[in-house]
Amino acid sequence: MRLQTSHSRNRDVRFNFLYRNGKIKIRNKGRGFYYDADWQKINHWIEQQSSNGLQVELVHKRKKALVLTLPEVMNFSDDYERTTQHINAIRILSDRKGFPDPSYKLAAVNFSKLKKISTSSALVLTAELSKWDDAIRQRLRPNTEGWDKVILKQFFDLGFFELFKKSSATEIKINKSPDQGIRFVKYLKGKCGEVSKTKILKGEIRNVVGESIDKWTFLHSGLSEAITNVSHHAYPADAGYEELDKNWYLTGSYDEQKKIIKIVFYDQGVGIPKTLPASAIWERALEVMSGISIVDQKRDEVLLKAAVELDRTRTYEEDRGKGLQDLLEFIRQRGEGYLSIMSLKGLYKQDINEGVTKVKTEGFSSPICGTLIVWCATL
Repeated sequence: MRLQTSHSRNRDVRFNFLYRNGKIKIRNKGRGFYYDADWQKINHWIEQQSSNGLQVELVHKRKKALVLTLPEVMNFSDDYERTTQHINAIRILSDRKGFPDPSYKLAAVNFSKLKKISTSSALVLTAELSKWDDAIRQRLRPNTEGWDKVILKQFFDLGFFELFKKSSATEIKINKSPDQGIRFVKYLKGKCGEVSKTKILKGEIRNVVGESIDKWTFLHSGLSEAITNVSHHAYPADAGYEELDKNWYLTGSYDEQKKIIKIVFYDQGVGIPKTLPASAIWERALEVMSGISIVDQKRDEVLLKAAVELDRTRTYEEDRGKGLQDLLEFIRQRGEGYLSIMSLKGLYKQDINEGVTKVKTEGFSSPICGTLIVWCATL
């Protein structure tokens, strides 16, 4: 047995004192990216990432308060690692409840360098900021000083400022730049089980497209199923989530010139790769992955592909919505579009071009904290 050093003993004494006095608490496992790590590991991660492109500035030395500056481009397709690096930093730094003072904390997020952001990246970024706002009882006030005019208009059109109670969208001056031909569906934020909000989305899509979308039932049932799955799987009871954390986010856009509609759905849950092994259909998932090595079966992109395959084979076996298959069928009937699912460190994408389907899977070194579904179709 190793002799305990005085430094180690003092650290244990301090921890026990803070724990007994309710200053910190032992967290449940499974809450997401880096939640099981202590504050020292998190501080080390921030310092390590700052030397690898993470733009953070210490603005209060004693309180360890940091300002995070967003990169110039945020896009999961072309700048995945940089985008997830900054979004994950927001998740880590904004949830410092229960950690002692030496831990880094998030003071503000600076948008001044951001010049271009995709709809899906904007949704995930907004979700993390909204989660932070909920944690501090809706006290965030967006500061638009120095924002790029195009970015400001994009977030204004998406309804970003309407999600924060301390923000007044009427006070924000928007530059009336030439119409880029892209209309946005304002953000929808809902709690688990709020399937009725897809009706609001239906109305919003009709507003931006300018006409009724044929066979809306494909979209309606697919999105309803996604929201239902959030309620059933994304936030398991034993994962330590509080009620205010159990949200989903949804937005969309329509390109008038290219006739392309895009719907983006995101939840901040444990992720599909974690829920599949614990589900009742795990045995059937193993059958789908029977030709894959045991090591590769644990990869997030492999588990995502198995989940989609099971969704396809189960479609007509139960009295249930067809979920992802409805969204894919909508694309197949038009011959052009894609369905992309990103969850934790995995990507599954089914791309349909001129009626030909191509499937792509990919694994990443950094995770997305939850599940992101992007559906895109040419009308």
